[in-house]
Amino acid sequence: MQKILEQKSIFFQWQSLGLLLVFFALRVFSFFLRDNLIIQAIAVFLLIMVLGLLYFKNKNWAFRLVLAEIFLGGSGMYLEFFDLSIRTLLLGFFLFLWVGDHIGQRVLLKNLKIQKQINWAIYLLFLILFFAFFNGVFHEHSIKTAIQDLMPFTFLLLLFPSYQLFKDKKNQEFLIRLIIIFIIGSALFAFFSYVMFSTDIFQIHGEFYRWFRDVDAGKITDMGYNFFRVVEPNHLLIVPFLLIINSLLMRDEKHHIMWRILRFLAILLLVINFSRIYFLALLVGLLVLKYKHKIKFWLRESITTGVLLVIIFLGISVVSSSGQTWGWELLGVRLQSYSNPHIEISSNTRMILLPKILDKIEQRPIWGEGLGVSIIYTDSLTYQKIKTTALDWGYLELWLELGIFGLLFLLFLYIYAIFLLAKKIRMIPDWYDFDVGLLATLISLLIINITSPALFHVFGILYLVFALSIASGHTNIFEYIIILLYKIFNSIKSEVHYR
Repeated sequence: MQKILEQKSIFFQWQSLGLLLVFFALRVFSFFLRDNLIIQAIAVFLLIMVLGLLYFKNKNWAFRLVLAEIFLGGSGMYLEFFDLSIRTLLLGFFLFLWVGDHIGQRVLLKNLKIQKQINWAIYLLFLILFFAFFNGVFHEHSIKTAIQDLMPFTFLLLLFPSYQLFKDKKNQEFLIRLIIIFIIGSALFAFFSYVMFSTDIFQIHGEFYRWFRDVDAGKITDMGYNFFRVVEPNHLLIVPFLLIINSLLMRDEKHHIMWRILRFLAILLLVINFSRIYFLALLVGLLVLKYKHKIKFWLRESITTGVLLVIIFLGISVVSSSGQTWGWELLGVRLQSYSNPHIEISSNTRMILLPKILDKIEQRPIWGEGLGVSIIYTDSLTYQKIKTTALDWGYLELWLELGIFGLLFLLFLYIYAIFLLAKKIRMIPDWYDFDVGLLATLISLLIINITSPALFHVFGILYLVFALSIASGHTNIFEYIIILLYKIFNSIKSEVHYR
């Protein structure tokens, strides 16, 4: 006898709608309670209690709560407790529970062993980081700033429970839902912010602007003609996700319309972000996607992506300016700033910082200055002295903080992941689209890191962990990746034979 079983799509479920509502509810909640530290503290305490109860009930549920905050919680600072962000507290408490649980079961050492090369890489990196931390303290840097610089790397520790818990298919499906909601929610929120400022409902230096800058760690810039750049730290993942979507679309088969909708939303967000380094990273990533893909489909999807970029940019520019401009002036300023950085504020600030960073590196090229380094410069508009820890030069910032050995070692980890992926792709006869997309994203992150802290951002670290896990070939975390990809937007019918 046989029975037909139907497995529902991963995305088209009520949980997806719930996660999208949570995405926006967190931002609304954070905005209205930005100055109420007591209610924030109570909310954090309750969430920590919920995490503990979930862990002892079902550790997979607790793990999903941590993942949900990472992908839905923006900067991770929407709630704070004594200057500690909810993201830091959730991660720390979850790791504490996981370690304590495994010590009690006497299986901690066993579950800390993942893959020999990856284990040694993590141990060596943390050795370098601890040296950099004490080196920063020795050079009298702010301990709080040094800890803040160290925190993104602690997300590497999430690899150990992730390696174990991602063997559960429900956790895999939950992560996929989170990523899709992340793309949809980020695009809609950026578009909402853009419209509010473009229509003068919100103003620069107003309440929403201050929340966006101070709590969400974002940036909103008036570019003229009612065109506003809207930038958030979590936008770092948009180019990687866009490249993976394009890689999947380059496969010769019929694709669900949702893949193209997600690509449209990712491009919309990219246009509103309007970051030159993201556009450059996308271009390089698209060139990498030619690897293993037929030129016909590679050209079709790459050109489609480029055309969508232009159409969305021109459309937004025309509507925002009430027909005064097609936006070529804005684009021209951004492009000219490469050769003449003084005409654009962010480029000018970056060039002012460059000689000061190089001077500090020249003083301590081997060991660096340690974590928490800051630089004082004179603002070219106000002529005021400004102290900043955002150095806007990714590789130079790494060199300055970790020293030359720390910089080279972190680079080695990314290059090693690229080497493993390329090797794996060469051995795969078919269904390599996801891996090729992952390869392109790692290279795009190396490009973004030129002017942004991509490699040592929370999302950059998590992406490295994910890529190493997939590329190593010694893990079954995403053993059924092809089936999962197909199930994202499609239902699957299967036959079950029994007596």
